[in-house]
Amino acid sequence: MKEIEVMHAQKAHKDFIIKANRVINNVNETEQTQGLELNIDKDYFCDKPKFQCLVAEIDGKPVGMILYSYFYWANDGEILWISQMFVEEEYRKAGVFFKLISKLREENKDIKIVSCATGDENKRMQKILKYYDAHEIDLKFYYKKL
Repeated sequence: MKEIEVMHAQKAHKDFIIKANRVINNVNETEQTQGLELNIDKDYFCDKPKFQCLVAEIDGKPVGMILYSYFYWANDGEILWISQMFVEEEYRKAGVFFKLISKLREENKDIKIVSCATGDENKRMQKILKYYDAHEIDLKFYYKKL
C-alpha cells in the first residue's frame, strides 16, 4: 500500500467531500440535500471557515475525510463535533481512518471530548466508535431549519 498523506482540504477536494457527504447520507438513510454543495465555498473555502476538514490522499487521490467543528456544551466545555467521517470502500482496513484520527488528535490536543452522531443503520461506524471507547448517550437530537 502506498503512503497515506493527511492534509486540510483544498479546493481540489471539493467534489470528493460532496460525494462523501452523499454516501454518508445514503448509509445513514438521511435526507439528501444540496446544503453542503451549495454552501461549501462560503462556509469552508473562505477567510473564516465554519468547519474544518481533513482529507487523506494516496498517490494524490482523496480516499478519506473527516469533517468537524467545535461547539460549547455547558456541562463539559468545548467539544470537537465530528460531523462526518468517510473512507472509500476499497481503502477501508488500509489504515486511512487511523491516519485521519491521528492527525485530528495531533491538531486538537487541548480538546477533552469528541462527539458525533450516526444513524441507527450505520452499524460499521457504531462498531468503530465502540472500538475507540465512545459511549452511546441517550439523547435525542432535533433540528429546525430557519
